[in-house]
Amino acid sequence: MTPPAVVGASPADAAPTAEDARRARYVEHVLALHDRMSFADLAEHTDPLYLARRPDGLTVIAVPQSRLPERYRLAIYGFRLAQYLRSRFASDRIAFARGLFAEPVGAGHGEEIHVIGMEESTGAILRYVSVIATTDSAPLPVTHPDRAPFPCEVAHGINLFDHVPLDEPVTGQEVWEIKRLMQRSSQRDTSPAQRLRLSLELMLGFYSVLAGLSPRPKFLVGDGEEGLAVRRLARSLKEITVIEGTCPSLAEDDLLFPAYVERAVVKPFVARVPRGEELDALVHWLERALDATNPLAGFQQLVGRVGGEIRRVRI
Repeated sequence: MTPPAVVGASPADAAPTAEDARRARYVEHVLALHDRMSFADLAEHTDPLYLARRPDGLTVIAVPQSRLPERYRLAIYGFRLAQYLRSRFASDRIAFARGLFAEPVGAGHGEEIHVIGMEESTGAILRYVSVIATTDSAPLPVTHPDRAPFPCEVAHGINLFDHVPLDEPVTGQEVWEIKRLMQRSSQRDTSPAQRLRLSLELMLGFYSVLAGLSPRPKFLVGDGEEGLAVRRLARSLKEITVIEGTCPSLAEDDLLFPAYVERAVVKPFVARVPRGEELDALVHWLERALDATNPLAGFQQLVGRVGGEIRRVRI
């Protein structure tokens, strides 16, 4: 196995040190460990919010962190760390120095819901996304100065809702942050039809979970590269406001500080969550797209019905 690229390594003309070699071996072992990890019996050891087992062996499961046995929480956070080390969005220097084999629980995280698409026969995670709730113990208006900020707001140094007009009262408990939309590296070699099908299955699980939350979510927040994360959300969400002009960063001793160094321009966003009949219709369209003989045609119909619009606010 070729050792992964080293974040923050010495210049190319400098000879690798013994510590460089030890760090590379450590990261290689972490990646190999999580490549072998199986979640095949996860559903039997938790109480999922959503579970779909397909005849072809694909399983999609959504489970809140509070219902996860510790070994599964560590395994999920290990998958996340492995994928971020591969993509250079996590610091291999910090992972090595701290002896990390799983991503630590971040500060400012409330309840987290993990939505996982896996191969049932091996238990390997193929696609993953999560959402996290506020840490506020009481509902505060999203513009309240004492509201706990979401992690993306901390990174960008703003309260997102100071810049997004609201036409109704919204509390922090009606907002969730979407995070860690990722896929297993081997999935990049699968056919476009397979990748599309898996995306639709994950979206179905994700929005089915949102439909069952109380209080019902009114907004999703997060950040990402506009051509990737934001564009993907626009396929299923009608109204997304992108905030322009922030300078996101994390401290250099933060495991994930490279995520704001290695990526292109990372922008925060606020997306309105469909509710009631609108959300029911979105779930229905996703089910129809998955039942279609031609999944691409079903997906195109879905996108056409949603008609997602990206608005911009510059600060």
